[in-house]
This record gives sequence, C-alpha cells and structure tokens, in this order.
Amino acid sequence: MKTSATPPPGPPIRADWVPTHRHRKGGLYRFISRGILETDRSPVVIYDDAQGTVWVRPTSEFEDGRFEMLNR
Repeated sequence: MKTSATPPPGPPIRADWVPTHRHRKGGLYRFISRGILETDRSPVVIYDDAQGTVWVRPTSEFEDGRFEMLNR
C-alpha cells in the first residue's frame, strides 16, 4: 500500500513579526536598526527574518537595490 508522506512543517513564524523589506532573491526581512561596525566604524543595517535570525550588512549593500522596502 502506497502512502503519501506529509511534508515537515516550515520554520516557525513569530506572530508579532512584520516584514519591512524584500530581498531581490525573495526573502522577507524586518529592519531593526542602524549601527556602526566596531572594527572600522563603518555604518551597518541590522535586520532579522521571520525565524529570528539577526543579520548585519553594510548600509551601502542594504541600500544598493538588493532590498526593496515594502509598502504596508
């Protein structure tokens, strides 16, 4: 007898999390804050995803078209 397997559930999404940006590859992210990288004092953007992973990227990369602000 052949049974179909149920796919595992996706990663948890926090109920209070609302995305602010979409990456050009499709991922959704929420802007948290701007900061300064300690090693060279360069400006960075701090953001997270729905699973709670926190990311840090140079401001120049965040603003070069890789991320599109969502209109909410």
